[in-house]
Amino acid sequence: MSKSFSSIEEAFAWFLDNVYKNLPADEKKGELVSAWRSFTFNQGISQKRMISILERYGFDVKILVTYKK
Repeated sequence: MSKSFSSIEEAFAWFLDNVYKNLPADEKKGELVSAWRSFTFNQGISQKRMISILERYGFDVKILVTYKK
């Protein structure tokens, strides 16, 4: 299954709803639970941290920037 997202935040939200919640309890520790809490409660999480987690769980992250004069 291939799915595309328009932003890192959208992809991370999808990851939390569809991958994270189905992980075994012993995997939802430390960095992952901290990232979930930071994102869910708008406490601030960097795109770099989200990308790192997404890539670890099989996401291919590419950032596209287009300048239109």
